[in-house]
Amino acid sequence: MKQTYLLLILITQLTFVNAQNLTGVKIFINPGHGGFDSDDRNVVIAPFTSGNQNGFWESQSNLDKGFALRTMLQAAGATVGMSRTANTTADDLPLSQIVQMGNTAQADFFLSIHSNAGGGVSSHVLMIHYGSDLSDSRIYNTYNPGNATQFALSNKSRDISVEIAKNLYANQITTWSSGYQVRGDKTFARTIMGWSDGYGVLRGLAVPGVISEGAMHDYIPETYRLMNMEYKWLEAWNFYKSFCNYFNAGQISTGVIAGQVRDSRIKNGATYHKFAGNDQMLPLNGAKLTLIETNETYTVDNMQNGVFVFKNLAPGYYHVKAEKEGYYAQTVEVTVTAHNILYKNFALNRVRNTPPQVVSYSPNVAITDSVEASSSISLSFNWDMDIASTEQAFNITPTVVGKFTWEDTNYRLRFTPDKPLERNTVYTVTLNKSASHPDNLSMAADCTFQFRTKSRNRLSLIAAYPFDGNNKVYFNNTSFRLIFDKKLNTTNLSTAIRVLDENNSVLAKATRSVINNSIVSPYGSTYFNLGANLVPEKEYTLVIDGDVSDEVGMKVVEPINIKFRASSTLVTSQPVAEAFETTAITYDATQSNGVISASASTNTTKLFGSFSNQLTAGFSNASGSVRYIFANPINFMAGQFIGLHVFGDLSGNSISLEIQNGNEISQLPLCDLKFYGWEFHEALFPFVGAGGTLKVVGLRVNYTNQFMFSNNLNIMLDNLLIYNESILGIRSVSTKKLRVYPNPTNRFINVDIPSNEAVTLELYSLNGLKLETVNHNKMDVSAFQSGIYLLKMYSCGCFWVTPLFISK
Repeated sequence: MKQTYLLLILITQLTFVNAQNLTGVKIFINPGHGGFDSDDRNVVIAPFTSGNQNGFWESQSNLDKGFALRTMLQAAGATVGMSRTANTTADDLPLSQIVQMGNTAQADFFLSIHSNAGGGVSSHVLMIHYGSDLSDSRIYNTYNPGNATQFALSNKSRDISVEIAKNLYANQITTWSSGYQVRGDKTFARTIMGWSDGYGVLRGLAVPGVISEGAMHDYIPETYRLMNMEYKWLEAWNFYKSFCNYFNAGQISTGVIAGQVRDSRIKNGATYHKFAGNDQMLPLNGAKLTLIETNETYTVDNMQNGVFVFKNLAPGYYHVKAEKEGYYAQTVEVTVTAHNILYKNFALNRVRNTPPQVVSYSPNVAITDSVEASSSISLSFNWDMDIASTEQAFNITPTVVGKFTWEDTNYRLRFTPDKPLERNTVYTVTLNKSASHPDNLSMAADCTFQFRTKSRNRLSLIAAYPFDGNNKVYFNNTSFRLIFDKKLNTTNLSTAIRVLDENNSVLAKATRSVINNSIVSPYGSTYFNLGANLVPEKEYTLVIDGDVSDEVGMKVVEPINIKFRASSTLVTSQPVAEAFETTAITYDATQSNGVISASASTNTTKLFGSFSNQLTAGFSNASGSVRYIFANPINFMAGQFIGLHVFGDLSGNSISLEIQNGNEISQLPLCDLKFYGWEFHEALFPFVGAGGTLKVVGLRVNYTNQFMFSNNLNIMLDNLLIYNESILGIRSVSTKKLRVYPNPTNRFINVDIPSNEAVTLELYSLNGLKLETVNHNKMDVSAFQSGIYLLKMYSCGCFWVTPLFISK
């Protein structure tokens, strides 16, 4: 049979010798660019460094293709001119000179050979021919579709370019991301490049011509292919075939076998972009291809492309054998026809002749050590593994739901739990010996290991502004503040934390306002403002996705939705008792404790007028208290209300006003600094039990250390108001809606709300310190001494305050 194949080959060779004839056809070749300069397209690939002339340069690649094409054309009798035959800076001629050379040669076709760039993520053929698109009737400076001669040149250029594009696109070694395009240079330059009069290398051309962008040289798998001389020869061969077809020069009497050799299962681990398909798989450098009938061999180069080419083959049947050490050889039968390239891509199977075994695993710690609950489990093997049998052999107890992923071309299995593991729990991982590799050899023994998790398994949000249910968030340039118990992984914060309006549309952040992890370690934070103001009285949602994580991968897990309402905040309908346009309040060191430093000054961050007053302090311990006194005490009457605009610092510290009644000074609770930005706050209750004129003489801030991430105070005050009716909904306890009993009490206090709405109870001392908080309608006060206290009750967006008597 082999002798019959050889006889057929010999007969075919005799039949097709010199079948193609391009005598009288003139082709002018312009290998684009020239030299190894910055504009000559150096794409850096391993093992070459930037600027290395042995690496990839489009200028050299274009020249190699030009030389190969010239040899083929001249062998067929064509007259060939070239704009350059060397690759130096001096050979990079002005484009107008190259055009003149093509015109002077009176070429039947002008071919400018190039390759294209697409950001490394595209791969396609583009032919940019002389003239314009057929749909483009625009008149250009050097081209008029109404000119019969120029229009004819454009049509001929287009026809030949279509022929070239079809043949280049038939390449089955590369991976195309889209089909080929054929465009007029005037139209393409104007609509895509923003140029007014086409491409310089075609401008003024008096013969048909094209710029051939035959490949994308910055798509790295293609870059490596373009380092192979035979692969570049294939592009030249397709140019040659196109000219034979268009100029009726007869068929090329021989054919070509070309393809690539890659691993059947192991992927190319390089991080550059690769399209799905062959380019994903490992190219087999050094693979040997043998043409059985002729004993011709080809050894794949070491440039990560797997390419092989057998040239100038007589039509007939052939057997191609592909082999590489450590792989099973493959032999295939192919049929070569004249005037065509037969593509054959090999996927070789690796020889795996020893059982698989686990060579390392993680977590790999003593059982007494603790592992982050966010950890994944990985096992590395001495062979690439069979996916199905290995995943089936995996077991973890207690049972965990998760997902498998494969890394290092199937040498490493990773199991990632869907949720963090349980806290302070011992887990046992077993890989049953049934796990096998693709040659169906299984492990000799089970692999088992254990680890214990730490006592933390969630990233916790410990402070937020706005907070859930907040109905007085200042609409103007709202500041959002989120503080977590650990430093954040900032990778996905731009999208995983977002603000939605009532239509669930995402509101854009002001990019320059975003500040991440600015808070003291070990805490994490993200601060931002929106690009536009909120709308007063509209509801919004601050969303924190469950995949927001810290630096060790611990996630929030359960998404957090914080609902809040925007407010105008400014209260302008009541009398202003203090505008804070000057420094109206000063630090009183004699009545402060646990304070390192403190100050009061004017500040341009304000709501009204030109200034506010800024109060700052640094506390040394958890029991600190700082006092500020008014230069001019503010008079008011018993039963009146006091309101104050406060710019909060999200410290959690508590503010009380100091009220003087005769010679006595008492504390009137105002607010806790659980907010950031401007809010309006009203004192807890009208000063009952007093007579005559009272005075606001000072302000005290108690350091609560509630959030633990700051020992500082930094707030602003603006417009303090005195008025007769509550603005924020403080109601007397005489309302029929509430019943507080027993009062006095020696242990429990109960609050009845007829409609059973949710209620929060807070107990305060008379000097304004918060002593206890419960989120239901019953509070145990047995731990407190006998005396008079204040009970504050929240429900349905309102709150009430009543004196509470504890008697023992």
